[in-house]
Amino acid sequence: MCGPKAANLGQLKKMFPDNVVEGIVLPFSIFRQHMDQTIPGHQTTYWNMMYGTFKEGERMRSSGASEPDIEAFLLHGLDSLRGLIKKMPLLPSFKSEMQQQFQAAFGLPLGKVPVFVRSDTNMEDLKDFTGAGLNLTVFNVVDVEKIYQGIRDVWASPYTERSFKWRQRYLNNPENVFPSIVIIPSVDADHSGVMVTKGVTTGSEKDITVAFNHGVGGAVDGQAAESWLLNANGADLLLTPARESSYLSIPATGGSLRRPATFESRILTPAHLKELRTLAARILKELPNAPGISTTGPFDMELGFKDDKMWLFQVRPFVENKQAAASVYLQFITPEFDGGQSVSLDMTI
Repeated sequence: MCGPKAANLGQLKKMFPDNVVEGIVLPFSIFRQHMDQTIPGHQTTYWNMMYGTFKEGERMRSSGASEPDIEAFLLHGLDSLRGLIKKMPLLPSFKSEMQQQFQAAFGLPLGKVPVFVRSDTNMEDLKDFTGAGLNLTVFNVVDVEKIYQGIRDVWASPYTERSFKWRQRYLNNPENVFPSIVIIPSVDADHSGVMVTKGVTTGSEKDITVAFNHGVGGAVDGQAAESWLLNANGADLLLTPARESSYLSIPATGGSLRRPATFESRILTPAHLKELRTLAARILKELPNAPGISTTGPFDMELGFKDDKMWLFQVRPFVENKQAAASVYLQFITPEFDGGQSVSLDMTI
């Protein structure tokens, strides 16, 4: 019915009802219904255009065409398809139900609550590869037409060059990618980040690694985040302080603002770290016993705090790059160390 992101959020909402936002899921069938429409000004449907493009690529391959020529043909055809999907008319019955479900889920009419529109395909979170970031998330939109356009844009996103090339590498049925959509209300977090139920630097699955920054989208790639090792013995060890000079805020009017950050105090308080430890323990205890979960961990979580209330955005199995982990250079810059050893910072000694 939907991708793993939507199913996971529904499961988390049941397990942690006070810490997970409400949401709406647009299942695969809604996408397929719209793809079965005839393209305005054409004699074929969106689906048949897509399917025919891949079939022609297979015919070219069987007739001896070169892989660069096949790829160029496919990318040109998918680029045209993507442009058409972005202008696709939405079915009146869908728009009517969307308005009803939005009101029921969020308590206000469509256009009165800022939301994220997130892609969630049937090809995400495969074993040993998450597919994270391949498809689109429309960020903090309020206006009704911008939400509808965001839905079209998400449906079009599996046909980008980057997404296509990933599918060509991992899948033998790239035409059968179905995007569902998760619509969730925006949380303008005071600080946000990730937590992994493993010591990334120690290798111990009894430790916890946390990385946070001010604002939303904290600790993404390249950010100088405040990082902690929550040791199994109860010690909270600061690995690196935050050094980002600005952070992202998402106002209720939609869009985003870049605000200046200051460094006079830490981001995560002892109370925050205690709450994160409690959450990690619950996740490790309860999630492996939940339906559809085939791992005991470690888990990778996205979460944030707003007015000191914790919000859980996503949990998935922690996937490490095994090739990178084996790199001699990376082992050199992140050497193993004795977690029981401590160094005094008392300057009077």
